[in-house]
Amino acid sequence: MRRRAFLDGVLAAAGGLALPTLGAGRAETAGRYRLRYAPRLDFLKDELSVPQRLELFAKHGFDATEYNGLMSHPLAEVEQMRRTLDSLGMEMGIFVANPGGWKTAGLVDPAHRDAFLAELKKAVEYHQVIGNRSCTIITGPERPGWPRGQQRIHVIDGLRKAAELLEPTQLTVVLEPLNLWVDHAGYYLVNSDEAAEVMHAVNSPKVRILFDIYHQQISEGNLINNIRRYWDYIGYFQVGDVPGRKEPGTGEVNWRNVFKAIHEKGYKGILGMEHGLSQPGMDGLLKCFEEYRKADSW
Repeated sequence: MRRRAFLDGVLAAAGGLALPTLGAGRAETAGRYRLRYAPRLDFLKDELSVPQRLELFAKHGFDATEYNGLMSHPLAEVEQMRRTLDSLGMEMGIFVANPGGWKTAGLVDPAHRDAFLAELKKAVEYHQVIGNRSCTIITGPERPGWPRGQQRIHVIDGLRKAAELLEPTQLTVVLEPLNLWVDHAGYYLVNSDEAAEVMHAVNSPKVRILFDIYHQQISEGNLINNIRRYWDYIGYFQVGDVPGRKEPGTGEVNWRNVFKAIHEKGYKGILGMEHGLSQPGMDGLLKCFEEYRKADSW
């Protein structure tokens, strides 16, 4: 079955909706959300083309997407992606600015500083094409046997260099704490309080925290209080329920209360849907969208 026929058929079954035509401006949608949730561009990547996925997201009320792996694509493909986003009135959220940070382009080891800045310069080139506002950066793993305070100094120094590089641009980087217990054993930055201390030391609006609710629920809990406490340093949110890292409604987080707290703080940015689906395929994605609709209602 051809992809577009498949998608039209599923959308029709879901309520008589058909795909919008590219270039026709913003599509009619299923209604807006209170917050700006952004489906991962990886959703249904084996079933639908990039334009079809973006059309589907727009049709269901989303005005943004996010894609960690953007820099794995040639800039010509990114230019085409930007044209599709523009035709739908959509925006790109974050992508990972230093994917080499897991090994050789992180922040903890000053020997990796040049590689980190080189990847960040490349990220700026992609930012200038896709027109997004934020990129993820990762600290990389801690160095066993090194004093933690010394490692923090290296992270802060690297972030100050990043802020200088970004000063003439429209891009902000968001530093992501990650959990050690399930996904990222050995990673350096884990808790919100230390991330906020790093932000205070860097003292630049070009560097903020990526508050991934999935990771922070595992690492520390107390989500709403921590969001409020470190609000001035948070630049972006990502979503994923615990356990399992699937859509809201599949785990223990009270998403309606968390989303309401973020909304009440006046957040206008993007919340990336950085999780998997509890059911595969189009049915699973439509279920996911419905769970966001429920969690966004209060």
